[in-house]
Amino acid sequence: MNNNETNTEQIILEAAEAEFLEKGYSNSKTVDIAQRAGVSHSMLHYYYRTKEQLFQKIFKEKVQAFTQIFGVIFEQNADFTETLRLMIETQFKFVAKNPQLPLFVIREVLSNKENREWAIKTLAPQILPFLSNIEKMLTAEISKGTVRPIAIHNLLMNILSMNISTFIALPVLKENVLFNSDEMLENFLNERCESNVQFILNALRP
Repeated sequence: MNNNETNTEQIILEAAEAEFLEKGYSNSKTVDIAQRAGVSHSMLHYYYRTKEQLFQKIFKEKVQAFTQIFGVIFEQNADFTETLRLMIETQFKFVAKNPQLPLFVIREVLSNKENREWAIKTLAPQILPFLSNIEKMLTAEISKGTVRPIAIHNLLMNILSMNISTFIALPVLKENVLFNSDEMLENFLNERCESNVQFILNALRP
């Protein structure tokens, strides 16, 4: 594949990603993706024969990108408090770079059994070892009395719900006059990330 073909394929992928994130799979059309990419409909089908094929590539890339954040946290070899901070911050910042991703994943995973099974199969090998280590660290801290008793799944749900809810609400927040500039929005997200970290850490104190 030459450079021109590589560039064309990348342009199509970017257009498809934008279309799927905005509209979801069922409401997206290949003709709209082609128009958005500035290519002919036949050119799009030259690279991706079906909408399903194109969607699966985008969906799988997004799920795989999410799994990579756990490797980054693993490499730090930090104590429990710092690992938890890294976990909250890394997830928050990843979603901040992909603000439409939570609704996209929720919508497509809930509506499509194949996507749900694939996502679980892909995420499990990456997440389960990490969660096992986090649970061991949590259990050790509880035993020492530095952290109040809490089940690992409840801790994870607290983190997920706090981080993701920010971005589910973001479209409404961005229309508010309080966020009428990119700088103000960036400041809000930075403050919100730190607020989430502190809320979780404070909630764990005995």
